[in-house]
Amino acid sequence: MDIENLKRIITEGENAEVELKQSFHSVQEIAKIISAFANTQGGLLILGVNDERAIEGIKENPDAIQQRISNSNATIHPSPIINVEIHSIEKNKLVVIAIHKADSTVFHTVEGVIYVRIGSTIQKLEGQSILEFLRNRQILLFEELIEPNAKIEDLDTTKIIAYLEKRNQPDYLNSHSLKDFLASKKLVSFQPDLKIKSAAILFFAKDAQQFYSYAQIKLVRFDGNQPIKVLAYEDAKGNLPQMIEHAMNFVRRFTPKEFVIVGTKRTEISALPEEAIREAIINAVAHRDYFNKNEVQLSIFDDRLEITNPGGLPEGMTKELLGTLSIQRNPIIYQLLKDYGYMEGIGSGISKIIKTMKEKNLKEPEFLISKEFFRIIFEMTAKKAVEETTFNKRQAKATGYLKSHKKINSSEYAKMNKVSIPTAVKDLNELKKKKILKKIGTYRGAYYTINE
Repeated sequence: MDIENLKRIITEGENAEVELKQSFHSVQEIAKIISAFANTQGGLLILGVNDERAIEGIKENPDAIQQRISNSNATIHPSPIINVEIHSIEKNKLVVIAIHKADSTVFHTVEGVIYVRIGSTIQKLEGQSILEFLRNRQILLFEELIEPNAKIEDLDTTKIIAYLEKRNQPDYLNSHSLKDFLASKKLVSFQPDLKIKSAAILFFAKDAQQFYSYAQIKLVRFDGNQPIKVLAYEDAKGNLPQMIEHAMNFVRRFTPKEFVIVGTKRTEISALPEEAIREAIINAVAHRDYFNKNEVQLSIFDDRLEITNPGGLPEGMTKELLGTLSIQRNPIIYQLLKDYGYMEGIGSGISKIIKTMKEKNLKEPEFLISKEFFRIIFEMTAKKAVEETTFNKRQAKATGYLKSHKKINSSEYAKMNKVSIPTAVKDLNELKKKKILKKIGTYRGAYYTINE
């Protein structure tokens, strides 16, 4: 390490990545510091600096200290990667220990205890904090847990066959056993008896909610823009693909729609693009925190659609990185959904949603993120913009008439719709204003044709 850089680090003092010590106190203390750095962001332990950041140097033989450092590291399981250097500043010898950050799937313990670096302090993890640490490091995965009450008889062969058909392997079970299939997908464990993992329950159980009642999507259509009066409520249950399809059917039925004219054709258009909502539902199911006992909820209001799933962003993901990076909280679930054709990977879900909304001239979705939940909000098409492209039943009838007749006048329009001439003129002029029809001639001889 460069001496000037080392001086600067000492002058700035202790922080999340630097610890200063006057001397080597004990094998146990140094082991805790090294393991804490390794479990967090890595860092530097510098020996030979007092509490006032004054460089006093080590008083012991450097070779003896290096041996004691090696002994400390050996007490950590597994031993982190460290580099030890001796530096001299104004004839004072310093020992600089560089500790490498642990791989994301590894953690280091001292006598079975996990230590982490928080600010300039070393903290011991206990209870729930241990679980959160292991889950954030993806060392403890819900999908890998053994479901003690599940038996192979609880699995639905028809669901497995449907999956295999998606994988173009419809005859797989003709030459392989059910156990072969489950083992090939790492959905079981042999301890030594066959044990079913949670991921197998979520995809292939006859009744997944028998084991995980919260593994479902709450579907609600509210009246108005506030979550007060419920117009419709359903629970999307079954395996994960069934839940996704049930949720999409609910969206199709209860998302507001408008009738618009595309050329001369009267078309029903959803206020939100189906492909964007579908992608958001898939993401919610794939990336939710299954340790959390809350359900995914999809709420439809008059002005927006919200999807809320348990669990914030996984470690390493930030709001700014959404749509550019793929970090999988549930890698087995993710892969199985990909096999079904739901996932594309490489972080494309959010970017695809944003792109689809832009292509439909709609606002980008809003993201609300906390430690406990992730919510995506889709704002509906503004009512004013929709009204500019909509038309009433009389006008729809007239445009249909013009498909087989080249022109129509106000008298024909009035007779056809049983309205007065002034109403007919008003309707036809509205279609002219919207550039759907064009007017030919003036006064009594005027008529209207399709505006090509």
